[in-house]
Amino acid sequence: MALHQFGYSIFNRNISTFAPIDNVPVGSDYVLGPGDELRITIWGSLENTYIQTVDHYGRIYLPTIGPVRVWGLNFSQAEKLILAHLSRYYKDFQSSVTMGHLRTIRIYIVGEVAQPGAYNISALSTITNALFAAGGPNKTGSLRNIQLKRNQHMVEYFDFYDFLLHGDKSRDLRLEAGDVIFVPPIGSIAGIMGKIKRPAIYELKEPIRINDLITMAGGLTPQSYLKRVQIIRTKPNAEREVIDLDLTHAEKDGTTPKGIELQNGDLVIIYPTDPRIYNTFSLNGSIKHPGEYEVKPGITIRQVLPPESLLPEAYLDNVEIIRFKDDLTTEVIHINLKKLWEDEHAQDIFIQPHDLITVRSEFKAPESITLTGEFKRPGTYTIQPGERLSSVIRRAGNFTNVAYLKGAVFTRKAVQVREKEMLDQFVKQYEEGLLAEGQALLSYSAENRSIRELEIAQRRQQLKLIASRVTLGRIVIHLDTIEKFEGSQNDLILQDGDILTVPREPVEVMVLGSVRNPTSFVYKNGKNIQYYLNRGGGFSKAADKKEIYLLKADGSALIGFLKLRNIDPGDAIVVPPKIEIKDWTWIKDVATIAGQTALTFAALSILL
Repeated sequence: MALHQFGYSIFNRNISTFAPIDNVPVGSDYVLGPGDELRITIWGSLENTYIQTVDHYGRIYLPTIGPVRVWGLNFSQAEKLILAHLSRYYKDFQSSVTMGHLRTIRIYIVGEVAQPGAYNISALSTITNALFAAGGPNKTGSLRNIQLKRNQHMVEYFDFYDFLLHGDKSRDLRLEAGDVIFVPPIGSIAGIMGKIKRPAIYELKEPIRINDLITMAGGLTPQSYLKRVQIIRTKPNAEREVIDLDLTHAEKDGTTPKGIELQNGDLVIIYPTDPRIYNTFSLNGSIKHPGEYEVKPGITIRQVLPPESLLPEAYLDNVEIIRFKDDLTTEVIHINLKKLWEDEHAQDIFIQPHDLITVRSEFKAPESITLTGEFKRPGTYTIQPGERLSSVIRRAGNFTNVAYLKGAVFTRKAVQVREKEMLDQFVKQYEEGLLAEGQALLSYSAENRSIRELEIAQRRQQLKLIASRVTLGRIVIHLDTIEKFEGSQNDLILQDGDILTVPREPVEVMVLGSVRNPTSFVYKNGKNIQYYLNRGGGFSKAADKKEIYLLKADGSALIGFLKLRNIDPGDAIVVPPKIEIKDWTWIKDVATIAGQTALTFAALSILL
């Protein structure tokens, strides 16, 4: 945490906030001077109001009476003098003397201030008002030794900390014309940080001890750890040292840690107490009030888990306690809570600090399957153990008239997890293989090494693409009318999270890969694969004609005898490019691991 010098930020505020107010009654000790305005009101035998400004000779003029010198008099003295003059000429009257507009005075602010110079300020201004007008002391200027000089004599040493820390303005004197405020360079400093109420860098007016600095910083917090207090001290040769202190039993006698005198540049760190709680145990699971509890002397499982403390679904036969041993290993203790309640002589277990007690639930969340697409009542259905797909299809009202059963997509979470594990294992193994091949290139000639490095880079790029694939967990199933489907090999026993999507019948066949115009074409009944390849402009130069395969709408892929294959709506003809890499094992593994995922994505793009 960055420390800031204490007190200087107050001068960052708008200076008008701290400007003196002119339109308030002045005190009886206010000293009059040229420019001050007096308002004299007379009533009784005569009534009149005279507004007079003290001229540069220090006089005001009263009708009939003439000039009256008031310069240098305080307000109380001037009021009595005016009344005395009026009494010589008038009888049976009363009078009131008040101040009007106050004069401005010119003072000088020099030294380590933001904007040194001469200032015309209100005659009510004090040292503090003047400092705000000048933007306050610089960070290199003192807040604790501000000097007020008047007529070449030192009048006051003003400590701004008295105002900031105690609200004391008793030494914040009112200024007079010609006064000089001098801000000398800052004196010795010491910082304090950590668990203290007001961490900052403080100016030291005189040598102080640690407890004095703590008091200046507002005192300790409840989290202050007095057994570990540090002083970071800079030695004269610019080396730094650390002094560790224990302030728990310190006295202010100069010999104990609290009595250590601080030096210029010292940094005191108050460390926090240990945030951990050591006298608690934890209750979790099917409990009415789970949480952290105090480990009281002799407390046992029977006491903390009475029957009324548990939820109805609590599983009583196996309550689990995880206990931490002294060597930081754990042991698991199993308790039959039902037997413990029934048998008063059954051995109870004392609870220890940090025990984690878990009461599991007998409640099992319902499992479900989601049906989307062309069902009469699509949605999420709760399933029973052992229930088959045909049963849920019947509950959903069967398929709609436009359902395309050949394009059904069935996904399962467990399959998705296995696919992801296989993909991750494959990527890891091949990454290790590529690293080994890279190291083996050191023995190659420069020319051969360059070729192999390019090949490895290409394979690594392909590996990244494979690793980024999202596994879907698709299982290829062949749907049929509900009468034929029920009881067939494809009528799967359902698992929680299964999803079955049945699309509408598509009207296109896709031609993908190395053809001149890869796109979708309107399905023509009875047309073979060559028809759609011709519609795609035929093969490109990069086409691998021997590796063409047919991706069926149900997710299966067919190779060989393609000219004899029936083409159905939603099918895709895939023409892969030729890949000239010597390591054909790599290609085989890539196809094995990533193929199913790619086919599923392609099928979804066709059908959905």
